[in-house]
Amino acid sequence: MPLIVTPRRLDAFSELYHQLGSMLASGITLVQAVELIRTSPPGPSFRSRLDRALDDLKQGSTFSEALANRRGWLPDFDIALIAAGEKSGRLDACCRRLAEYYKDRARLIRSVLSDLAYPAFLILLVILVFPPNALANLIWKGDVAGFVWPKLGTLAALALAELAILILNHTGQARWFRAAWEEALHVIPILGRARRAMALARLTLALEALLNAGVNIIEAWTLAAAASGSPALERAAAQARERMIAGETPGEAIARESVFPAKFTSLYRSGELSGRLDQSLGYLHSDYADESARLYKRMAEWTPRLVFLIIAAMVGYFVVSFWLQYFGGILDSLDAATQGR
Repeated sequence: MPLIVTPRRLDAFSELYHQLGSMLASGITLVQAVELIRTSPPGPSFRSRLDRALDDLKQGSTFSEALANRRGWLPDFDIALIAAGEKSGRLDACCRRLAEYYKDRARLIRSVLSDLAYPAFLILLVILVFPPNALANLIWKGDVAGFVWPKLGTLAALALAELAILILNHTGQARWFRAAWEEALHVIPILGRARRAMALARLTLALEALLNAGVNIIEAWTLAAAASGSPALERAAAQARERMIAGETPGEAIARESVFPAKFTSLYRSGELSGRLDQSLGYLHSDYADESARLYKRMAEWTPRLVFLIIAAMVGYFVVSFWLQYFGGILDSLDAATQGR
């Protein structure tokens, strides 16, 4: 799935999984359900992929295998949950959980984008207006080129940067880029915490589904870490896997990895010892999903304030610079007049 997705696309996936879950729960076979959905797919690009998935199903592939063959369409998270649902005989329930997951993500992104629309407009306005002397030259001297070309250069640089990110994300050898991108974003205080919480929420949801499907705990950790979408969690799970194979419990193994918060390891180990790991994972998923949503909302609330402060600082700088130049010119004129006498 692309690095940048729109709420409409997320809604389309939510509708896809909702229809699948409802049809399977009503007794319709998987092949029949896919055939019905492909006649009126939720998204315009879904029909061709569902056609190929349907062909794979008829040739004996499992649903998760058929979807995995459509590279770039679905994330590992979806495929891991669908595979778990197939193994446990609860594919309808897994589809419903995916539908809820995508609906919540679409709602969150739509809310954040709505809050960020005004700051984005202000940033664009700043790019167009500043520096004021270029605007003054445009008005008083008609210097169109001096005003337009720097603005176009700035906008082109931003567009090229976004295009480069999208291209790198779509390449098959982008693991190094994903890791570097994650590290860069985690430096940003609120955004970094929100992304970490979202990755942990995906990890716990996938791990719970895989364990309920009867997948071996060591293999489940590897698959769930891949489904989390976080290279840091994947590396930590790979290191913990070696210790699990050596005889440590998963709780002991992950406790040595700093990427897992103390709250996560504590609740995981308590569930492990009490035999109620599924309940602990369900609680962790809900807790981290709520934390991620709360942090994204906070980021959306604070971004306008930061933009206002930056604009105020820029305006103040240019105003002070203008008056310094103005009074400097007056003083120079007075000095010249005095020396002329």
